[in-house]
Amino acid sequence: MAAARLAHLPLPATFGQRPDGTTWISFGDPAKGQHMQIDGPLSAKAAADICRAVNAFGPAGAGLEAVRSSYRDPDAHCVLPNAACESVEVALAAMGSRS
Repeated sequence: MAAARLAHLPLPATFGQRPDGTTWISFGDPAKGQHMQIDGPLSAKAAADICRAVNAFGPAGAGLEAVRSSYRDPDAHCVLPNAACESVEVALAAMGSRS
């Protein structure tokens, strides 16, 4: 099973705004190995949204995979409506997880 994670992108993602108003996003820590930086989206708010989404991707995927594991386990006492299970499957597929 492929996990829902960003395996090839250094984390954490951070952002900043220069005095001239332009923004940047940094992936990884330059003091700890792999790092890349891009000049930015249109606003600091957009940069914050991108960083929040990138940083949440792995933990959110792990949580959804735990939910999927629970409702697929015949010995677990996990009751979710079919629509909720389908939503978990759709979300994990969108995140690149294959079961």
